[in-house]
This record gives sequence, C-alpha cells and structure tokens, in this order.
Amino acid sequence: MKAIELLKSSTDTLVAINGDTVYRSDKKGIIPIMDLLDGDKKVLLNASVADKIIGGAAAFLLVYGGVSEVYGETMSDKAVSVLENAGIPFTYGTLVPHIKNRSGDDLCPLERLCLNAATPTEAYKEITEFLL
Repeated sequence: MKAIELLKSSTDTLVAINGDTVYRSDKKGIIPIMDLLDGDKKVLLNASVADKIIGGAAAFLLVYGGVSEVYGETMSDKAVSVLENAGIPFTYGTLVPHIKNRSGDDLCPLERLCLNAATPTEAYKEITEFLL
C-alpha cells in the first residue's frame, strides 16, 4: 500500500490515498480524520489509509468515512474488532490491548469513549460531542 510507504518515509501521522488524491497530515490524534470528515469527505470514501496510531475511535471514524483499507503502525484490539466487523482489510505493525493517553498512565479518552459504541455513526456522534 503506497500510503504505508509515504507514512514511514515522512513525519506524517496520517496518509490517505484515493485515486490521484493524496492527503497528508502531521497533526496528532484523530484530528486529521475529523478534518477530512468535516471537510472533503470524498477523500476518505474508498481510500487507503495509513496512520501512526489506530485506536477504536479512529477505526470507527474510518469506517464511518467509508475507507477501503487501513494500516496502523500501532493498533488497538478495539480497532481490530471494529475493522473486522466492518469487513475492512487492515494490517498493523504493533497490536496493543488499548491506546493510552499522551502521558501513558491511562486509556486514551477517545478510546474509552468508544469502548461501548455499537456503530460508526454512534461513535462519530459521541466523538463530535466530546470534542465540542
């Protein structure tokens, strides 16, 4: 996947490729995905996405955006479950039980928020409300 090559050869945190369109971001967390969902949603539809960290929240958002395949350098068990349930092919570098917060002493707040989300739409609404 070309997106993986671009991710690994740069300081980008997310790369999304859809046909001739290449979206790159060095922003942290789920901000790059939210930027696409709130802006040009067509970039995500059927895109190949590579991200440094894919937790449950990011996985739900990528499913919500309609991506076709996902790579995460680090991916959580919840993300695997979300992507498997959606039938989206994925690969990862390292699998972890949960994504931790930036200080490393607890769960990422968005990972915690999405632990019990049942659908990508539900997760998107919860994440949007949380970020407001």
